[in-house]
Amino acid sequence: MPTITASNWRYSSEPAFLGTSKENDEYLHATLAQIDHLANEDVEMQAPLSEYATYVVVDTNILLHHFEVLAQFVDDVEKFTLPVIVIVPGAVVHELDGQKNRDGLAWFARRASAWLLEKIRNRKSVKGQAQEETCKSSGNWKIKERGEISSGEMFNDALILDCCMYFSRERPTLLCSADNNLCILSQTQGLATICPSRFWSSREIVHTLYGNKVDSSLFGGHKESYRNNRATPPVPHEPDEDSMAVDDDESSNGGEWQSEHPINMLHAAVVDHFTRLLVELVGAVGGEEVRQRSTPEEEATRSRHAPRRRHYSEWSVAECVEYLTERRKVKLVNPRPEVFLLRAYRRGTPGSRTGREWSRQDWNMGLNNLKEISAAWGDVSIRESLVSLAPHVDNVFSMPLRAT
Repeated sequence: MPTITASNWRYSSEPAFLGTSKENDEYLHATLAQIDHLANEDVEMQAPLSEYATYVVVDTNILLHHFEVLAQFVDDVEKFTLPVIVIVPGAVVHELDGQKNRDGLAWFARRASAWLLEKIRNRKSVKGQAQEETCKSSGNWKIKERGEISSGEMFNDALILDCCMYFSRERPTLLCSADNNLCILSQTQGLATICPSRFWSSREIVHTLYGNKVDSSLFGGHKESYRNNRATPPVPHEPDEDSMAVDDDESSNGGEWQSEHPINMLHAAVVDHFTRLLVELVGAVGGEEVRQRSTPEEEATRSRHAPRRRHYSEWSVAECVEYLTERRKVKLVNPRPEVFLLRAYRRGTPGSRTGREWSRQDWNMGLNNLKEISAAWGDVSIRESLVSLAPHVDNVFSMPLRAT
């Protein structure tokens, strides 16, 4: 479990991660600051909270090392309108910032942060902890109280447990964590816990929550995902003032055999992350024209050949790339982003491939196209993500390819 130490935590009305920003960290700081701001806005979730709602509180290791399972679970919850709200403790948001300079974890932290910002902004089934959502007598989880542990793993666990206890006052609340000590501590407080299994999935989470009351077969099953499998021993890490004690062991596969090559799994992660960032970039640089939707009257009278207006959040990668490159005259090479960022073997979509079916040169050119788009717009989100991704690309291409 990551830990916050006294040296890297600032007790104030503002989150500690707003303090300093180093090279290649600008966007991560901005993203986490937005998450903190959104969590403290006096805005309700989109749908009224059901009296049958359940809270699932997640810790940092779930976001870093089991991201695909959590993301699939949230997608399933929204698809089937289950009364479940995933809660992200404020301490967990801070912990993500501590991974920004970790070669092994920076990529995972950026993926999780971009996803969190999107989901918390949508206010459907993911919510950040507001500073007043605490059991502390101060009424602010960021303020240290007399006699409170102020360093080490116990301090970090206490903040997450405090978040769980607060929400358990309102609705049934479960802690989702891979930390056995934190799970045991939570259970002593009467809180149920969810711990990842070897073949963890959205389906398993739903079964844990509802048993046979919900048809769990409708939910996503186990899928392999990229977990930083190393071909060479990791380089010793020199912690900076903001770093946390997060074990890299959980991000490896522990020697388990995997049927999918890490190149394919990394490519799937790249598709997911950079698609999200391209859509976000359109929203950041576009004006009112990217936020308009056709009215019902326009839809009724529209010719089938006439274009329809759609909010940028509904755009495809191809539409985002067209918008961004035409307005800044960005020159792209093959494979273009709208092809390289296709999910493998999408039915009816020509050109989609698995990660290993793209050559190393294809990867270089495909990622460089993203760099060119980023540079043309002065964007830092894509640039920083490419920097944190680079060692993982080197890593997967250093691994032997298995016969398929």
